[in-house]
Amino acid sequence: MAEVQHGSAAANPGDGRRRSAMLGPAGLIPLALLVGLTVTQGFDVAAFGVLAPEIRHTFGLDNASIDAVAALTAALPVMGSVFLGYFGDRGNRVRLTVWGAALWGVAAIFTGLAPVLAILIAARLVGGIGLLASHTIYPSLLSDYYPPEGLAQIFAVFLIGSTGLGLVGSPLAGWMGSLVGWRPTFVVLAVPSFFCAVAAAQLLREPPRRALLPSDGDAAVVPVLALGERFEGTIRDGFRAVRHIRTLRRTWVSAFLFGAGTIPLATVVSDFFHDVYHVGSTGRGEIGALLGLFGLGGIVVGGLLSQRLIARARTALFPVVSGLAIIEFGVFALVMAHLHSLEGSIIAACLLAIGAVGFLPTYVTFVAVIAPAKLRSQAYAWSLFFYALGAICLSGVIGSVADSHGQRAALTLLALLVTVGGLVGLSATRLVKGDLARLAEADAGADEHPGPG
Repeated sequence: MAEVQHGSAAANPGDGRRRSAMLGPAGLIPLALLVGLTVTQGFDVAAFGVLAPEIRHTFGLDNASIDAVAALTAALPVMGSVFLGYFGDRGNRVRLTVWGAALWGVAAIFTGLAPVLAILIAARLVGGIGLLASHTIYPSLLSDYYPPEGLAQIFAVFLIGSTGLGLVGSPLAGWMGSLVGWRPTFVVLAVPSFFCAVAAAQLLREPPRRALLPSDGDAAVVPVLALGERFEGTIRDGFRAVRHIRTLRRTWVSAFLFGAGTIPLATVVSDFFHDVYHVGSTGRGEIGALLGLFGLGGIVVGGLLSQRLIARARTALFPVVSGLAIIEFGVFALVMAHLHSLEGSIIAACLLAIGAVGFLPTYVTFVAVIAPAKLRSQAYAWSLFFYALGAICLSGVIGSVADSHGQRAALTLLALLVTVGGLVGLSATRLVKGDLARLAEADAGADEHPGPG
């Protein structure tokens, strides 16, 4: 009942009370720690993207190979996200968060120390497993730590905080790479993750799981506490239950297509400016910071739109907002591919970053609303699975096009894939109301959601 009381507080004037309503009894600590973990782990991703040309030269790789290493080592561990989501719905998510952070830190150190390509790939794969929690477990925890009426704001703050603080990752990696080389850079950037893991172990506690039910078959959500409820079926049962949500099925197709562009994006952009304009590591780091800044703007806009959609009971428009953001990404990637000035390409890259990241607040909020409480981690995990599958299947093709026809042709292909993915996401809009109505009926009449057919 605490959630309902906090919801009424949010309607009263006063910034302090609005902030209290958004945070609820959990307070700021869980949000701050999860932001911190995401930021420290994001340093690794930024460093690998910025320093990809130097890593490529160290191991004697071509464009297709380094793109494949970047995409596959980021995407292959995501195949394990299904298991992580499954255990997250059955067990202690805080414990999974702590172990994931520690695992990532160890893997980042081994990335910097790798003497041969095989060890580098192994370290990246292990590190990718550690990173999975930020996409599956963290959103699930936030959905249960904080009141439903402020959830869009919480996700926006989470994404803004992690992206905003992560802005230092690209220039820091570029500066350190030019100063001491790429190997020590990874070792040093791994250290903060261990501090965050220890803090999380000491300060976070597993929250009760809460269902967010639609009212009148549309977006307004009301909190229904489901204390202690955990998923009791198999992984197959969980997949069948999540697959029953038709809107999510449609977004999986969209994720497959635009995942091929977003997962290897940092590496593709870095290689583009290195090969086309001969920009050094420091310059590429500064460009990466600019992209992060514009991505932050996209998250701010996406978060505001998400909160407005929830306040006005317009959940059916969530796929519209996220789909248009993805299309914007694809359009400016195409523009970037065909401009012939460094300044113009940088501007186009900054603008594509708005959509490349800006779809996230609406998407993660939408999944929290439309997925059953007991299946929320698995809903995030299966979305991430298909997102990564696109990168696994298609990123090598993009890299091969770069080797055969140049970076401009590769970026054109990436832009087309992303744009089609956005259009598919838009088409999910008409399915939302039916899924929300079925979710309300299932929660009213039974404890478990039926699988398809």
